[in-house]
Amino acid sequence: MSAKYIIKILTLGDTMVGKSSIVLRFSEDKFDENQFATIGIDFKTKYIRIGEYSVKVLIWDTAGQEKFRNIAKQYYKGANGVLLIYDVTNKKSFERIAYWMNELKDNNQIKELDICLVGNKIDLEGRVITREEGEKFALDNDIKYFEVSAKTSEGIEELFTSVTKGAVDKIFQANKEDNDDKKQIFEYLDNRSQRKRKKKCCM
Repeated sequence: MSAKYIIKILTLGDTMVGKSSIVLRFSEDKFDENQFATIGIDFKTKYIRIGEYSVKVLIWDTAGQEKFRNIAKQYYKGANGVLLIYDVTNKKSFERIAYWMNELKDNNQIKELDICLVGNKIDLEGRVITREEGEKFALDNDIKYFEVSAKTSEGIEELFTSVTKGAVDKIFQANKEDNDDKKQIFEYLDNRSQRKRKKKCCM
């Protein structure tokens, strides 16, 4: 399937915070209890069909391990959106978000990216990072904040709706455009997100 627009989204964060699980939940609506850590780099693709054309959302899932970081850096270029992911039950993974922010600043034009801070695993007990702490970091760094559970799918649709819209907006701003294509994409994503929420409420 050919796409009129291609959106590239990166996931960044320490190993085992659930990056791959978040991507799998969005791309295939699945959750794997035995998900292995990503080796190097992986990616998933999701097409959004809107009228006569499609938007291709390409999500690059990067490894959090030190030995793979030079490989991951090669994929920073050309990104439109970034998910900075931590585990709300793991204090160190949250403290490391500052490191990942610096990685972005060193390897990309951060103002050209739509960046979301994402607290994952909110379904688990033993939470150590509060919503307020996450929101404060996001506010201090002028980025968006979401809390999700890849296991239950809570917040996943809203997260990807937001980062996709943000990435699309950046693309149109760069081209100094504001046309019907962007409006159609936004309308489609909003409607999709609302349908997903209603479906979950009725289950």
